[in-house]
This record gives sequence, structure tokens and C-alpha cells, in this order.
Amino acid sequence: MAPLPGSAAQRPAFLPLSVAKGYSGDGPDPEDVLAVLQESISLLLEIPSDEEVENIIWSSQVRLATVVPGKEGHPATIMVTNSRYQGRVSFLDPSYSLHIRNVTWEDSGPYQAQVNLRTSQLSTMQRYNLRVYRRLSEPRITVNFEMSGEGPCNVSLTCSVEKAGLDVTYSWISWEDGADAAHEGSVFSTSWRPGDNALSYTCRVGNPISNISSRLIPAGPFCADPGYPLEKASPSFCLPAKGSLFLLLLVTLAVGLWRIRVQTRCKRPKMKKLRRNRMKLLKKGKPGPSLA
Repeated sequence: MAPLPGSAAQRPAFLPLSVAKGYSGDGPDPEDVLAVLQESISLLLEIPSDEEVENIIWSSQVRLATVVPGKEGHPATIMVTNSRYQGRVSFLDPSYSLHIRNVTWEDSGPYQAQVNLRTSQLSTMQRYNLRVYRRLSEPRITVNFEMSGEGPCNVSLTCSVEKAGLDVTYSWISWEDGADAAHEGSVFSTSWRPGDNALSYTCRVGNPISNISSRLIPAGPFCADPGYPLEKASPSFCLPAKGSLFLLLLVTLAVGLWRIRVQTRCKRPKMKKLRRNRMKLLKKGKPGPSLA
């Protein structure tokens, strides 16, 4: 015979929040919670207003902390039992929701809060699935083009984001006559012939917590003028080329000055030696003192 609920010894360990309406045997689906890497997140906990709470047990794989609410205005007793969360968690009044600071990749995964109720001698369970993402940085665009005689010029545009992480989507947006068309994927290939409309493209990158777009990339000029990326591109294209050229000039100048300095140092000992030998010869050729 199944034990009857009602006493603390027979309290069921896991029951959904709808326990007052009857227990179905299956726990509630976990709530998806999105967090940003190195920022803060709160897992909100709901407690029935007409219930007195005996304690709350927060867990993630293993027990994370136990909260015992204080009585008559006294502060709650909080015991953080997982060292990985020490100094990074707090419990927000009045429901003791879990607040995590400086979220890390390791914080992602399942969480659960078991609320043991003193009034009804029952327990409720709330489950969460924490997903951690990084805010996306500006996309990097790589342009490759191939010209084959009088045939079309084939252009390949590749979009990438440093340390993108999971669940990242890429799409290319083409702009023509004020209308836009989307092309899914990080790589987009097109062709261009002289006389064709000069289309421009934008790479759009997104994940569940951020979206970012690149600047407009004109495809035609790369084929019309092979020197375009270095000489006629927008400032963001020109700066790397000019910066590299300036750095090369600085290195060449530094090497030239170093060689001149080394040659000068090598000549100095030879000059000093020649001077000493000349002084010796002058001394030897000097007439000695006359005898009285």
C-alpha cells in the first residue's frame, strides 16, 4: 500500500508546483533561461503566498545551497555547499530566487529548486535549463575572387566571428533597388560581369542573446579592379594594407640604422689602431737629445 501523505516522515521528495491540483507523476518541463557570459542571471522562484516555507534546496547536478527562511524579521540562514559558486551567488527576497554573478561556461546546465512547505507538509519542485552564450563581436569578412578570361568573375564572401560559440546563425543580405534578399550560411558565392548591377552585401550574425551585422561589401569592384581591396576600398579595408606598409617601412628603416651603427662600431677600433701606430712611428722618427 502506498504511504499516505501528511507527516514530515512521509513527505514526497519531488512534486510539481501544481501539487494542490493532484500529482500527475511527471515533473514540470524545465524553464529555459538564457545567460550572458561573465554577466549576471537570476533563476526566479515562485512560492505560494499562503504557504510557510521550511527550507529551499537549490541544486545543479549536485546540491548547490540550502536556504532556511528566518522567522519574525530575522535573516535567512544560507549554506552554500558547492565551492564553485562560493562568492558568486545570492538569494533574492522574498522568494529566495537564485542570483548568479559572473556567469561561466561551466554554469550552464540543469538547475532545480525544491521548496519544502511547512504548512501543507508537501514539497514543490521548479526546474530550469540554463544556457550560456557570449555576446558576438563584429564579423570578419574574407573576399576571394577568380577571373577567367572573358567569362564572369566569381566572388566568394566568407563571414566569421571570433569565439562565436554555439547556436550561431549566419546570413548574407543582398541590397538592390532598396529591396533585400537573404541567403543563409556563412559563405556566399556570386558572379559578376561588366555591366551588371553593382550589388552590395551585408553579413548578419546572431545567437540567442545578440545580433550584429557587418558593413556593406560591394562585390563588383573587386572584379573590375584587382587592386580594389588595397587601393580603393573603404577605410576598414584600407587601414590593414596601409598599416602593414607603414610597419614594413619602419622595420626596413630600423634594420638600415642598425647596420649603419654596427659598421660604424667596427670601423672605430681600426681607426684607433691606425692612430696608435702613427704615433709610435712619429716617436721613433724623433731626434734624440743632443750631448753637451
